[in-house]
Amino acid sequence: MVKDRVEEKTTQATLQNTGVVTEKDTIPKAILDPAADIADSGRPYQLDSLSLNSDTLSVFVNYSGGCEKHTFQLISNGMYAKSMPPQLSLCLKHSANDDHCRQQIMQELKFDVSGLRYKGSHTVILKLSDKNIRYSAK
Repeated sequence: MVKDRVEEKTTQATLQNTGVVTEKDTIPKAILDPAADIADSGRPYQLDSLSLNSDTLSVFVNYSGGCEKHTFQLISNGMYAKSMPPQLSLCLKHSANDDHCRQQIMQELKFDVSGLRYKGSHTVILKLSDKNIRYSAK
């Protein structure tokens, strides 16, 4: 029973932006900034897949590193495409903090996307690189 609780807390707090999980961690919010340059994704990474659980977007990435702390931000400029349902392009900004190591890191990043809802529509297509995912607010 205690082991199940520990595993559940670990799963809920899964690796966010730093690679270190603590109970104090919270899921970072996607950033909505009209001035954001969503073409600049920072240091190279490979986007493997996306999944959505309620308002939490999981982004599965891999990149080289291992010597320094890497950070990621999920950013949008808020420019919704006029379509049904509306579409919103996102950028995953990666900062490697001058990490030149070559270990292959696979990581699940989680972001709260509740701030990306579109007024007047329950559904938005979130577009990140070549991946799309349907986000339906409840």
